Amino acid sequence: MTTVWISRVFWIWKIFLLFQATDASHEEVLQIHYPSVTLSAQKNGYLSAQTEGGGDIHINSKGNNTSVYFDNINLLQLIEKVMSLPPVWMNHTDTGYSGNFEGGKYFSIPLNVMTPGTKNLSFEIVAGSLPPGVFLDIPNRRISGIAPDEDAEYIFTVRAKTGYGKFADAVFRFDSYELNQCEENPCHNNGVCNNTNEGKGYTCNCTGYYGERHCDTDCRLNSIGVSNKKTIPDAQLSAYLSRDQSLATEARLNSNSSSGWCGENGNAWIQVDLGSVGRVFAVTTQAGSSDKFLKSFTLSCSTDGAKFSDVMGTNTTAAYVFPSGTGALTQPLPDPATCRFVRLHPSTYKVHPCLKLELHGCVP
Repeated sequence: MTTVWISRVFWIWKIFLLFQATDASHEEVLQIHYPSVTLSAQKNGYLSAQTEGGGDIHINSKGNNTSVYFDNINLLQLIEKVMSLPPVWMNHTDTGYSGNFEGGKYFSIPLNVMTPGTKNLSFEIVAGSLPPGVFLDIPNRRISGIAPDEDAEYIFTVRAKTGYGKFADAVFRFDSYELNQCEENPCHNNGVCNNTNEGKGYTCNCTGYYGERHCDTDCRLNSIGVSNKKTIPDAQLSAYLSRDQSLATEARLNSNSSSGWCGENGNAWIQVDLGSVGRVFAVTTQAGSSDKFLKSFTLSCSTDGAKFSDVMGTNTTAAYVFPSGTGALTQPLPDPATCRFVRLHPSTYKVHPCLKLELHGCVP
């Protein structure tokens, strides 16, 4: 490695006019790491240049213009180039999401900024505002403080600025959640409230026939949404041994299909994926026509789509058989079933097992 120290000559002063070097301090005002050259400067007017390639130093003077080359790199142009570059935010997502923070707890987010030419960076909030109790820790390049004890989302923009006036902005977003949201018991109908760190703040364990977020929905009367494409998309309906061109999506209750979904025989089945594990309380079936329709059926249930269990009758080891007919018929299950995947299996039918259906219950 070659190291060259140069004190105050004419061209040095020309370079240091950029930094207004006027005192005897040894504090660094510039540090540049280029692929083959490392350059640093101090306030006292001294400049250090190093190269791993053993490069030479050249001074070219033409009239009043003097150029200094180190390892074939024009140092003045290098300094001017670096001074023109803005800082760069590192490891920062497009959305600026920084995570969930529990109310009343200390947290600290790093301000990861890279700047090629100077160690001196300033930070300021240029959009939005920091949450109460949170501050910019500029010396340590962090956002630190105590997370607010409330359910809230905070979005703000931090600007990193070099001593040469170049800057770059980054958007930060973080969510805080109340430390004890169960204190006021948001769960209805004897639901039990539990604090959680999953971003919602709390969950309600519902009892009896009630469900949904706050246990305020009677699941026996609540349609899960088979008849609504927005709730249960087509991709969540499937079937086995469908008749001819019959599609599982034709099984939506009150659809325009003339016959609904039709199975080939009693070995066929139609399946509904609820999207997540929920509780099923009742089922509604309806015939598409009087020529071919379902007369009776059984249900099976699964939480993982691999292992299914029959919906059993009360005090029996046999699968419960539901009657069906030409009109819409809603029937409760003997006991609520906890599942994500529900299959309907035809038992008896006229010509072919054709049907439309809806499920009733609660799905988180």
